[in-house]
Amino acid sequence: MLLEHNVVVKDPLKVGLRFASCYPNLYRSAMSSLGFHIIYDFLNHQEDVYCERVVYPYGKSLETGSPLKDFDVVGFSLQYEQDYPHVLEMLREGGLNIHKEDRSPDDPLIIAGGPCASSNPLPMTNFIDFFLVGDGEVILPDFLDKLSELDNPREEMDAFLDVEGVFIPGNRAKLVQVEDMQDAWRPIKQVHPETDNQDLIPAFGRSFLLEVSRGCARGCRFCMAGCIYRPRREVDFKTLIQTAEAGREATGLNKIALIGGAVSDYSQIEELCRQLLQRDFQVTTPSLRIESISRDLLESLKESGLRTITIAPESTWRLRKVVNKPITDDDIRSTMATAFDMNFNVKLYFLVGLPTETDGDLEDLADLIKDLEVMAPHRDSLRISVNPFIPKPHTPFQWTEFNLKDIKSRVKYLKKHTKNRHFKVENPNKSLAQYVLSVGDTNLSSIIEDSSHRNVPLGEWKKLTPHWNLGDVLPWKDLDVNIDDEFLIDEFNKALNGDITPWCETFGCYHCGACD
Repeated sequence: MLLEHNVVVKDPLKVGLRFASCYPNLYRSAMSSLGFHIIYDFLNHQEDVYCERVVYPYGKSLETGSPLKDFDVVGFSLQYEQDYPHVLEMLREGGLNIHKEDRSPDDPLIIAGGPCASSNPLPMTNFIDFFLVGDGEVILPDFLDKLSELDNPREEMDAFLDVEGVFIPGNRAKLVQVEDMQDAWRPIKQVHPETDNQDLIPAFGRSFLLEVSRGCARGCRFCMAGCIYRPRREVDFKTLIQTAEAGREATGLNKIALIGGAVSDYSQIEELCRQLLQRDFQVTTPSLRIESISRDLLESLKESGLRTITIAPESTWRLRKVVNKPITDDDIRSTMATAFDMNFNVKLYFLVGLPTETDGDLEDLADLIKDLEVMAPHRDSLRISVNPFIPKPHTPFQWTEFNLKDIKSRVKYLKKHTKNRHFKVENPNKSLAQYVLSVGDTNLSSIIEDSSHRNVPLGEWKKLTPHWNLGDVLPWKDLDVNIDDEFLIDEFNKALNGDITPWCETFGCYHCGACD
């Protein structure tokens, strides 16, 4: 049974535009996505628009049960490359042709946004009419205005090129962002479920999602979001408190989930948590940066009922310098010692297959994990997750490769030398498919379509593995995400030498292009 609170109800026959906001992953993931809430709330604040939600694996809306074919616009949120086949499944379920050239002038406009649309949407271009590159609340007003001017949008697609942030392959597009977080859209009456079905409970449980910041400028060389969503922009402290209070009044929720690209980097994070606690809120957050964790912050989170903190050491000290994450082993041990002393459980994230990684690095990583395991007060106190490194567009590592054979060998070694009972490894075969989709081109449409029908054999993914070198024309060349190519090349070369680029917020500007 599922009971949803704060669902928007409008008469579909009395609005000028019906918009289907589609999330190509399961309900619990959709309702954990602040971006999904923002689009729903923003569009439904437009008097003549009715936005309804559709989540995988369905092709009908949660609000009225209408199939996708009945809408004027169908918009997908592309958060993960693995969800691409789900998009096609949802289109079929909703009564639509998956190929854009097979659709009629009477069919809805099919658009997509989200991180994947902003970084490299080329693999999905045969299925999506066009993409929104950047923040929805910035692009959608002009998009809606342009849409209202057109008699038949499907036959006048190029007219949308007038809208900043719209990308139609073969044309240039520039990522647009909310520059001042006072202008960011803050959904207050958030939809939240009441259910006894564990599969439907959002990741943060019954929580109000409170956005503290966008972007991150720490400069981790493997992180796409940290590259394309610069600079870091904070929400005013007073605004956060007011939003939390308004959210509780509108939803009845006393638990706050802090959301942002680097939540613990928020300049007043300890005071924010204290103030929320004083107002009888509980506070949780998805992950913390070791550099900005303090005992005061942990005490506030503990008082809120948080039991587990998540941190990402990534690898050994040598490789942390390669990826530009200059936290030392002592920093990690100190943070974990404090957490265990306060009776927290700790979850650690590591990467394997990083550029320049050697067998010696892997041995050092296994030794580090053993040392950290010894610190755990009991066997359930520590959980370890290992993920294969996947090169991403618009990062200094976009020119590196994914070597499946090496990855499997390294994963096997770590499994053998790690005794943690909660040791989890992402499937390397699935990671290869994600790599292909992340840095691939328009030639992937066939395998994406095949994947929407069946499990595609690994060998077919291997045949499509791209190989990009410095100087190559990259598939995403027409997307300007405000990062200078020369900066990425410099960072790539610095990575190979193990040189660190300090945090620009402390050491000054490096002219990456984001603030120009």
